[in-house]
Amino acid sequence: MLDSSILGGLRCFDAAARFLSFTKAALALNLTQSAVSQQIRNLEDRLGYSLFLRQSRGLILTARGEALFASTAKAFLEIETTLQRLGLSDAPLHLSCLPSFALQWLMPRLTDFHRQQPDVSVRLEAEFQPLDEKAMESFDIDVAVRYDPVEYAHVHADVILDEYLIAVATPEYLAEHPAFARGTDFDGVVLLHDAAPWVGAPAFVEWRTWLSTHKSEWLPHLRGPQFNLSSLAISAAINHQGVAMGRSALVYNEIKSGRLVNVFGKLIAAPARYVLLSRQPNDRRVAIFSAWLKAECARFDIERHKQISSG
Repeated sequence: MLDSSILGGLRCFDAAARFLSFTKAALALNLTQSAVSQQIRNLEDRLGYSLFLRQSRGLILTARGEALFASTAKAFLEIETTLQRLGLSDAPLHLSCLPSFALQWLMPRLTDFHRQQPDVSVRLEAEFQPLDEKAMESFDIDVAVRYDPVEYAHVHADVILDEYLIAVATPEYLAEHPAFARGTDFDGVVLLHDAAPWVGAPAFVEWRTWLSTHKSEWLPHLRGPQFNLSSLAISAAINHQGVAMGRSALVYNEIKSGRLVNVFGKLIAAPARYVLLSRQPNDRRVAIFSAWLKAECARFDIERHKQISSG
C-alpha cells in the first residue's frame, strides 16, 4: 500500500514530468520549488533509482521516469475525472429552448449528448418567453437557447450560431408554379410566415428581409397564412401549401432529403442569431452542456456551408 509520503512525491513527480521544471511544477501545485525538489528526491530515495536527469537547461526524464510518468498521468487524470463526476449535482439541467429549434435541430442531437455525458440529465422545456437573469432565477432555468437580435447585458450570453434565410417549397409545389420558380411571376403563390420569429419582431420580418435583397418588386405581395412557430410554417410548406421562409438550421435536413428545395438558390443573413444564456456558467453541468452545444453548432456550421456551396 502506498503511504502518504509516496503519494505526495508522486503528485510532485507528475507535475514536474509534465512541465519538465521544478519551478513550474511548484507554481501548479502551490508549493515552493524547494519543497517539490525535496519530495522528488525522497521519492527517488524510496524507489532506489533516479527519475530525472538534472541539467542546466532543465529536466530530462530517465527511462524509468518516462515509464512512471505514463502511469501517473493516466492515474491522476482518472482520479480528476471521477472527482468531477462525483461532484456533479444530481438535479437535472433545466434547459429552456425555442420550440422550433428544439424540434428541428436540438432533439435529434440530444441522444448523443446523453451518451457522452450520462451523469448530466437534461430537462428540456420548449418555450420562447423573453429571459433575463431575474426571470431565469425565478423559473429555475439553468440554460436557455433563444433566437433574436437582442444584446443581453444582465445575463451571461454566447452567440452559438448565425442564421440564414432560404425560400423553400416542395418540388411538387414549384412544378405547379413554374413561372414563380423561374422568378418571373408571383400569381397564385402563397407565402407562409412565422408570425413571431422572436418576441416583438416586426410583421413579416423574415420574408421582408429576403425580398428586400432578392425580389424587392414582390414586396407588395407580403401576405399569406401566419403561424406562431416556424416549424408550423415549414410543415405547411412540406404539405405543398406554399413557400416558407426557412431558417437554414431548421430546414437543413428537409433540403438534404429533397423534401424541400431552395427555390431560387439564394440565401441571406438573418436579422437574428441563436444565443445561449447561462444563469451560472461556472456550474459544472452548465459548462459541460455549453461546451457540447458549441461544438455541435460549430460542426453543423461546417456541414451547412458545404450544403450551401454545393447548392
